[in-house]
Amino acid sequence: MGILLKCLWRLVFPWRMPERQAPPTSTKAATGTTHAANNAAHHASTPNFEVERKFRLQDSELGAFSERLVQMGFSPGRLIAMTDQFLPVKVKGEMLRIRDEVVGSESVTLLTIKEWVNIAGGRERRETEGQLSALTRRFLLALGGLLNGGKLMSFSKQRQEHHNAQLPGVVITLDDVSGLGKHSGRYAEIEVLVPQDGDVESARAQIAQLARTVFDEERAPVEMSYQLMLEDSLR
Repeated sequence: MGILLKCLWRLVFPWRMPERQAPPTSTKAATGTTHAANNAAHHASTPNFEVERKFRLQDSELGAFSERLVQMGFSPGRLIAMTDQFLPVKVKGEMLRIRDEVVGSESVTLLTIKEWVNIAGGRERRETEGQLSALTRRFLLALGGLLNGGKLMSFSKQRQEHHNAQLPGVVITLDDVSGLGKHSGRYAEIEVLVPQDGDVESARAQIAQLARTVFDEERAPVEMSYQLMLEDSLR
């Protein structure tokens, strides 16, 4: 089932059709050996596991954090202005998101479906993502607003990506988030994109090690997603 049809189904029905198993994808192809390959993997409609951990950052920590990224071999990538709007879902915990991204003079709209999956002794979010045309974007936002009975939840952020050529598939981002009320501010995310048949446990261990190094301490990740922070700010 294509991502658009899957989205429409999830907007209307609370039960899920069994999904066909996606063709096996090599770790190299899914995680990408270059920045361009990583973007392509993110924007493809093949499901992946989004193994990521988010950490709150204080303004006073930014200098030291940035210095450690350089010491670890990470360099700045894209600076992205993002606006996320959330479509209503029938199943608690799932996510349907329309994201508008602006990088320099270029803009793109992405549809993302996320759902929790129990795997390797824990829970991770399986992500399916695809690009939308302007017409389809307008249609989904109008339909979502109608089903929601009003304005859709939305927030914005400025995201600076950081990559290390020796760690393909790993992205560390710095987010400056607005529109989340008391939760607005700066966050760091460490993410490893893992194919459905990939090694989730190794990705978790890699993220934990990177977090210890970049923060120079053990630090607990933020448990709430940005969507849950937004919901909390609107209560």
